[in-house]
Amino acid sequence: MPGAQTTGTSLDRAVAGSIPAGESVLKTLDRFGDLGGTNTTEAVRRHYRGHDRVLIVTDEQAAYSHHGDPTAQVPARVPVYTRNLAGYRAGHAPSGTANRHVFGGLTDAAFRLVSLLEAGRDARWPWQ
Repeated sequence: MPGAQTTGTSLDRAVAGSIPAGESVLKTLDRFGDLGGTNTTEAVRRHYRGHDRVLIVTDEQAAYSHHGDPTAQVPARVPVYTRNLAGYRAGHAPSGTANRHVFGGLTDAAFRLVSLLEAGRDARWPWQ
């Protein structure tokens, strides 16, 4: 998604950047490298600024936060899409309810699911 905000997390820092138009999502993620532990809630709190959707790429091994889970930091009307890279049994937040989705694995094609889900929500066919 051109111009999308991306966030990588570690226990003591969060890094934000932009995805240049047309750049592979996997290439973008490669630039972040290993950021250590996971404090996804703090990263979302620090970087969410009224975006129309939130994409989280994580292993879902989340650190406890007294603010709640990462998706609770975003208004319920805003879709949150989590890409789980590690497949831990328990996730960092509820999913499968309105506007909260979790997917396993990651490829460039995986992000097409966002537009398909949003088109279905708006009752459009994929080719419209």
